[in-house]
Amino acid sequence: MKSAEIRKWLVHSGVLNRVAKPSRYIGHELNAVHKKGEDLVSFLLAFPDIYEVGMSHLGLKVMYSAINSIGWAKAERTYLPWKDMILEMNNKGVPLYSVESFSPASDFDVIGITLQYELSYTSALALIELSKTPLLQDQRKDNDPLVIGGGPCTANPEPMSRFFDALVIGEGETAIQEIARIIRSAKRSSRRTGRETLLKEISAVRGVYVPSLGKKKVTRAVAATLDESFSQASSIVPFTNIVHNRAVIEVMRGCTRGCRFCQAGMIYRPVRELGLEEASNGATQLIATTGFEEMSLLSLSSTDYSHIDELTRELLPAMKDEQVAFSLPSSRIDAFGVDLASRISSIRKTGLTFAPEAGSERLRRVINKNVDENDLMRTVESAKQNGWRRVKLYFMIGLPTETDYDLREIVRLARTVRHMGIKQLSVSVAIFVPKPHTPFQFCRQVSVDEAEEKAKKLYDIRRYGFLQVHDPRKSLLEGVLSRGDNRLGEVVLRAFGSGAVFDEWHEEFDYGKWEEAFAETGVSPLEYMRSRSVEEELPWDHIEMGVSRDFLVREYHKALRGETTEDCRWSRCSQCGVTSLPEVKHEKTGCSAGTHLQK
Repeated sequence: MKSAEIRKWLVHSGVLNRVAKPSRYIGHELNAVHKKGEDLVSFLLAFPDIYEVGMSHLGLKVMYSAINSIGWAKAERTYLPWKDMILEMNNKGVPLYSVESFSPASDFDVIGITLQYELSYTSALALIELSKTPLLQDQRKDNDPLVIGGGPCTANPEPMSRFFDALVIGEGETAIQEIARIIRSAKRSSRRTGRETLLKEISAVRGVYVPSLGKKKVTRAVAATLDESFSQASSIVPFTNIVHNRAVIEVMRGCTRGCRFCQAGMIYRPVRELGLEEASNGATQLIATTGFEEMSLLSLSSTDYSHIDELTRELLPAMKDEQVAFSLPSSRIDAFGVDLASRISSIRKTGLTFAPEAGSERLRRVINKNVDENDLMRTVESAKQNGWRRVKLYFMIGLPTETDYDLREIVRLARTVRHMGIKQLSVSVAIFVPKPHTPFQFCRQVSVDEAEEKAKKLYDIRRYGFLQVHDPRKSLLEGVLSRGDNRLGEVVLRAFGSGAVFDEWHEEFDYGKWEEAFAETGVSPLEYMRSRSVEEELPWDHIEMGVSRDFLVREYHKALRGETTEDCRWSRCSQCGVTSLPEVKHEKTGCSAGTHLQK
């Protein structure tokens, strides 16, 4: 089916009257890029969730801008249609298509799928199936698009390695331009370049893993500075409300606070900051070109951005005039965090979010969350004095060395915060999931029964505020897929075959389908939930994210001893190994470890 036929079907078949939220499928948004030319190297950027979720994802926006900045390449977008639209498309044989040109996925050189979270794996297969591309990479022919994966889940690419021709490890905006050059050269060559030859050439690009060529050491791709990235990309403006309906500018990438459970804090090192002038100009331009009523200053810890005070003071007058609100992902647990939040919320005040993560000071030392209870209490008091009455607290249960006392301390902290004069208290509790490339990658994951028993010990929080506990079955599956090997590919395939899709949606998740898939394949989830020896070979050992295994082992042992590690941005080098990346030697990376080792 060609582009013209897909357009005709959308306009004349009545399908848009039969499906929910038809604006998901019609394109033509403000700031979308439309490029024409048969010789262009073409990428279809596909997000394995619905439009409202995918349109909120910064990584897709960065990749879209990076590719479209190349004169001889183009990027278009697609998202996983909701179930009603999938049914309509399958009934009429309509393939997955782009929302820019309505071209079928098969017309593109590359289908690029982001793997943002493990529970999207079956949804990624749904995208491939809708594209009319064979699900398994070893069944694809020369005329099929290359299916390339990216995103944080590629930190362990093995569970999905059967389905992807290549996976980009790390920051795709750097690797994708070299991949595009190789594809362009192959397209312009007088000799036909076969798929296998093309993949061999692509495998030489920094950060690219080609599973069909066997395991090899792959060092993650890294953008040297945010000034050289595309974090200030002009946002596409949707016709419908999306999950994060706001302009976004990435002011900082990476974090060195060293929380031992946090994969992002490990795999996005070193810290790189956007310059003050670039951030200010970028934010002003984004508001001018989009009309959004909210601006998010995005990073893993935005209040650690060294220019945050100057930037907000510089932007606030203009934002007030335009009635544009600021938002930060979370607030630092100190007076500065509250002062900053109060300042930027003068346009529109909502609530404050803090993440103590653990109830007791002992357990916070184990996870290297360097915040004590006095910090939290002073911060809440400061928030109250500044007029805040809504507070949200994030905790985890199932952490290494956790006891019943630590759980009781979560209840006590919630009660104390509520009694300090906070009128609306929300407590969100996640189940700890050990992640690759973190010090806790060696730890055991608690079972569903254990997680449910721990959650029951928190029910008293309901006397003081709203309590939300993550589904432990989802957490179990996330952990298994996160630390799995390539045998799990068959499990994912079986679950998808039985109808598992949109697993990240509470109302769609059916753990029974996964239980059947595990049983049919003879793969036990327990094998992936167990603790690991620090000497054990791990499925992701061939992926080099920058932090060394020696560092992770040291941090794991320090955790068991209850010892903390200081933030190396403000203290001495922690010898995490990230200085092995050539980009760290760049003076703008902000890596104090790099500075320390070069002196």
